[in-house]
Amino acid sequence: ACLVGSEMCIRDSYIILNKRRIYIMMFSFVVPAYNAERSIRSCLDSILVQTFSDFEIVVINDGSTDSTLSILRKYLRKTKKLRVYSFENSGVSITRQRGINLSNGEYIILVDSDDTVNPNLLENLYSSIQRYNNPDIIRYQAKLLNDSDYKDHNRYNFFDDNKVVLSGLDALKEWSIPGKKYAVYWLFAFKRTVFSNVLFFPDLKCHEDIALIPLLVAASKSVVTLSYIGYNYTCNNPGSITNTKNKEAERSRAKDFVKAYNYATRNFARLCNVSTLDYDFFVSDFDRRLIDKYNSLSEDLQEELAELFGI
Repeated sequence: ACLVGSEMCIRDSYIILNKRRIYIMMFSFVVPAYNAERSIRSCLDSILVQTFSDFEIVVINDGSTDSTLSILRKYLRKTKKLRVYSFENSGVSITRQRGINLSNGEYIILVDSDDTVNPNLLENLYSSIQRYNNPDIIRYQAKLLNDSDYKDHNRYNFFDDNKVVLSGLDALKEWSIPGKKYAVYWLFAFKRTVFSNVLFFPDLKCHEDIALIPLLVAASKSVVTLSYIGYNYTCNNPGSITNTKNKEAERSRAKDFVKAYNYATRNFARLCNVSTLDYDFFVSDFDRRLIDKYNSLSEDLQEELAELFGI
């Protein structure tokens, strides 16, 4: 069976949902926030100064125990563009799903609460939407802040001015370069209908993007890549779950990576537009990434998790 989810009926910039009429704006920023008191102000401020005005900000407060919610309440008094929803702590996977479901934009941009966007991001995206006839996904470039000196500072970036518009499958093939990364939510603006191509969000503490981004891209008919640097990613944030430095956290991340690998490779074959050759290419690329992840583990964890990784 093909991997296809439910669709919603959109007419005249309104969606009919439970007999309510909700205005569909052009863009929704979705910001998951957990104990983000140190960064949420700069994140929101960077969004609020966008030069294109047709947008909303949906913040999902994921059970924060610091002053995050208090800060958000102050912003609610300052702007009508912000909506805040609070839930018990559920993790970033469920939080992102909630934000997407509660947003109204035709295009969705996911922003981590410790990052910022540049002021002309939406203006550049809107120009591309008009020029390239409403593409399913638009990728832009990122600047890495506080990055380690020894790392490739452009590892999340890709641009070929001869291949600005590609099918999703062709885009994945272009982006599958050793040492380069693309499977992160914050690199893209997604057309809302793209999310109907996955059945559910896997329950992972991290690496959910590795499980889902390839599926979202592969199922898309048109992917546009911009040379514009629209996103500022904060590396080595000590508060991030991906940067927690202890053996237990490293073990948990490794196990989630394998779960993400299994989810992506299993469901990639179920996409309606994927051929046997496409699947073989994708699995080969993900096998390489799985080996790279295993090689990055400490020696004792390599020994412990070798069977899980199929080594």
